[in-house]
Amino acid sequence: MNAITTLGAACTLIVDCEHKTAPPAAPGTEYGFAVGTPHIRNGRILLDSAKPIDENTYIEWTARETPRQDDLILAREAPVGQVGRIREGERICLGQRTVLLRPNLHVANASYLHYLMLSPQMQETMHSRAAGSTVPHLNVKDIRSLPIPPLPDMEEQAQVGKLLGALDEKITVNEQIAATSLNLAELAYGASSSAGGGWSQVSIGETARWLSGGTPKTSVQEFWGGDIPWISAVSLKSPWVDDSERKLTDIGAQSGTRIIPADTVIFIVRGSSLDTEFRIGLTQRDVAFGQDCKALIAHAGIDPAVLFVAIKSKSTEILSLVDHAGHGAGRLATELITKVEILLPDADAAAEATARIRPLVEIGASKQRENRALANLRDVLLPKLISGELKIRDAERRVEEAT
Repeated sequence: MNAITTLGAACTLIVDCEHKTAPPAAPGTEYGFAVGTPHIRNGRILLDSAKPIDENTYIEWTARETPRQDDLILAREAPVGQVGRIREGERICLGQRTVLLRPNLHVANASYLHYLMLSPQMQETMHSRAAGSTVPHLNVKDIRSLPIPPLPDMEEQAQVGKLLGALDEKITVNEQIAATSLNLAELAYGASSSAGGGWSQVSIGETARWLSGGTPKTSVQEFWGGDIPWISAVSLKSPWVDDSERKLTDIGAQSGTRIIPADTVIFIVRGSSLDTEFRIGLTQRDVAFGQDCKALIAHAGIDPAVLFVAIKSKSTEILSLVDHAGHGAGRLATELITKVEILLPDADAAAEATARIRPLVEIGASKQRENRALANLRDVLLPKLISGELKIRDAERRVEEAT
């Protein structure tokens, strides 16, 4: 153990962001990314959703310091405590309400410090320091003085970082496999539907029973905190729908919402995400859902996975139907989307289409389930390794069993 007792002492630099919004790059001028608080989740920097910026903006926004590999980006507001580590080759500047942390590599392993900041102990410390203001936040002085537990020697730090990093790397690989499998499903759908006979054009409205959802009263405590995922415009982020941060009790699920079974197509019809993307998924279990979504239970003879991919293939056309005027968020009118036409296999071609498309969709669902188990293991091991309660060798065995 060393004598480092504050985050400031474990870093060579702690640099605040520019207190203004970086302008987006014009098409064809993308040079890097502005990473703000929405782009840091679960310990990772989400470049896919970050704002592309041009070279001039990058130079201006990195005038204080140029972020580099193994630097950490910490969200100091909205919400406090999210932290991600910059990977090799990532060209990033700080978005609003973020701070750059550069680990002092003589005393702190970058990966270890990253996981330390994600630990329950540090998250609780940051949230308690941020409380008390109208909008919880940390200023740079607060961040420098954050107390940290004693750091183990560099060799042990490296071992902990490598061990937890192996789980995150496996999660990343699984995400890539899932995304590839979905792309292949769309390609298989396109190839099959354009091959010739056996497919017919139908409107989406003809393909399924359409259902609307609702929101149980949030003021009734007995409705919330159960085991039934409640899917909303905020939580529908994955093509394989099986979880949500907000969950209902059995009583809540019977109070102003609707339960839909596995293999139901669900998509967003109202929300700010419709400004840029059409979010659609296929449920993997029973879920409840809110009024900002529509659910489609496929008619007999139509495979739900094929229907899901068929509708997803029309995302660009569907986005063109979104009404952005006067609602504060995009709105997709049911009477418009029901008229969008898709290609579906006739009875004679249905079995072959299902055999080609469904397994690819299910690969993604399987990888998502595996990732949830890996993330749960990481979150169990993290505080025990940081505190020294769990020895490296014992943790290694658990990781080997999982991967």
